[in-house]
Amino acid sequence: MKKTAIIISMSVLFSCGSNDNIEKTTDNNQTKIEITKSEKKIEEFTIRALGNTMSEMKYDLPNITVKEGSKVKITLVNESEDAAMIHNIVFIKYGSRKEVAAEAITAGVANKYIPNNTNVIAGSDLANPKETIIFEFNAPKKGNYEFLCTYPGHSEMMRGYFFVK
Repeated sequence: MKKTAIIISMSVLFSCGSNDNIEKTTDNNQTKIEITKSEKKIEEFTIRALGNTMSEMKYDLPNITVKEGSKVKITLVNESEDAAMIHNIVFIKYGSRKEVAAEAITAGVANKYIPNNTNVIAGSDLANPKETIIFEFNAPKKGNYEFLCTYPGHSEMMRGYFFVK
C-alpha cells in the first residue's frame, strides 16, 4: 500500500505543469524516475542588414558561434531604405560561398534565391527594406561554416562566419 501511495504521489508531483518526458520503472520494491528535457536549447541572434548602396551593405554581426545540435533562432532585420536592398541570410558549408552564390541566381526569387545545393544548411525568406524575418534551424555538426546574402550581387559584401562548437 505504501509503495502504491508513493508511486501515485510521485506521478502527480512530476506531472504538474511540465514539458519533461518522465520514464518510470519498478524493480524489486524500488521506484526509479528519470526526467529528461525534450526541448533543445535555443540560441538566438539578431542580425541587421545595413546600408542603402551596394558599397555600404553589410551584416552588423560578422561571426556567430553556437553549440552543436542546438536550435538556432535568427532574426534578420533589414534596416535598408532603398527598394533595391532586398536581403536574406543563408548558412552554408565553409568554402562553398562562390558556388552557392552563383547557383542562387538560377534559383531565382521563387526559391528566395536559395539554390537546391547540398552545401546549404538553412536559409531565410527574403526581407524587403524595413522588414524583419525570423527563422529557426538546427545547428549542424561541429565545424566552421559561413553565412551570406544570396540575393544577386550581395554575397561579396554580406557574409560572415558560423562556428559550431
